[in-house]
Amino acid sequence: MVDKTKIVEGPIFKTLVAFSLPMIIINLVQLLFHSADIAVLGIMATDADVAAVGACGSLISMLLCVFGGYSSAANVVIAKRVGAGDMEGARRATGVALVIGFLSGVILMTITLIFARRFLIMTNCQPEVLDRATDYMRTYFLGMPAIMLYNFVAAILRATGDSLRPMIYMISAGALNVVLNALLVGVFNLAVVGVALATVLSNVAALVAALIALAKNKDYCKVELKNIRLRKAEFLEMIKIGIPSCLCGIFFYLGEVIIISAVNSISTDAMTGNAIASQIDRFTYSVGSSIAVASGVMVAQNLGAGNVDRVPKIMKSAACYIFSVLMSLSVVLTIFSTFVLGIFTDSDAVIALAKQRFILVTFTNFITCTSEVYSNAVRAMKRNKSLMIVGFICGFMVRGGWTILVWPFLKTIPFLFVALPLSTLIGCFIYRLFYLDAMREFSEKKLEVIKE
Repeated sequence: MVDKTKIVEGPIFKTLVAFSLPMIIINLVQLLFHSADIAVLGIMATDADVAAVGACGSLISMLLCVFGGYSSAANVVIAKRVGAGDMEGARRATGVALVIGFLSGVILMTITLIFARRFLIMTNCQPEVLDRATDYMRTYFLGMPAIMLYNFVAAILRATGDSLRPMIYMISAGALNVVLNALLVGVFNLAVVGVALATVLSNVAALVAALIALAKNKDYCKVELKNIRLRKAEFLEMIKIGIPSCLCGIFFYLGEVIIISAVNSISTDAMTGNAIASQIDRFTYSVGSSIAVASGVMVAQNLGAGNVDRVPKIMKSAACYIFSVLMSLSVVLTIFSTFVLGIFTDSDAVIALAKQRFILVTFTNFITCTSEVYSNAVRAMKRNKSLMIVGFICGFMVRGGWTILVWPFLKTIPFLFVALPLSTLIGCFIYRLFYLDAMREFSEKKLEVIKE
């Protein structure tokens, strides 16, 4: 756990590293949930089962974005109150966040249980894996109330500087997931249903542990029965931040779904290769994204404490941290790519297709994650409309336009996935413009206060 004092007063880079490391481990363990699904299916089931799970990846991510932005909003709202020393306000916001988290999960579960098959058909899922992919999605989303609520609880704990306990819970849940995968797939032959059920049960276990910790908390995020309701002030504040965040995520993932639909239209081997490659290149993305989230919490707390001068230093530290770590990881993963990809499949054709995506995306993930550093900063600065603007232009227009209008001229997998780094590079420049404008405004307000 990183003390609030260190976040608003201590050494920036050292605090950023200490705060982000548990979050990196959390995200990697969560990614291992899905990678374990793919690996177990590759070893104990068939490539068609791997393709079925892979076909759901971007679609699940997009659906989670429908409400996932509200957990980021809760994080910002609570972090600012913590930075300002407003304990009662932080507790009120905690109660509101828990209600939003649970309701979000229930709504997502209901929508997906009804429309899962239709969603998959819209993404050009191959007919031979459609039934399995539908079973996977429906089983996975049965646990969405628990999964979504855990994301909110983890966001609440992170807002107070506690990234350690969520890490412990997720590591324990990850170990449980591996055991359940082997049992449900290897012993009971449940294939895609088994791996989805293992993920759900593991998340439920993590949620129970996190809720117990939250119930025992006596600090900023203490849960009080009187606060577990949709209080108007905190609810509207989260809505104002959450809606643009959600729309931004939806636009980006909608663009990615268009790309995946193009991959799905090629062949089952292409679907399988994409599913496997995405597991590997997401390791670098998960590391960078964790650093970006940590920097966002630090920016929010320092703005709450009135330490505007520390914000540019946080941004610079985060960008350098992301570039150095992600490029090092990318080199190592590329060197061992044949071995790593071979864990998931023994098909040379699938491995060759997977490499075409993997090498391009993993070496450009630092651009994506640097863009997220800026997006988290502008979210903390309440420049909410900028998130929607970037999401629509870069996430939907650039990715969708590239796939529909440009890619047909050279129908190769690497040329298709150029859309990902291109969209986030443009997004990074636009976010930076919004960030600089917000910093200018914050600096002017600070000068006015000093003069008064």
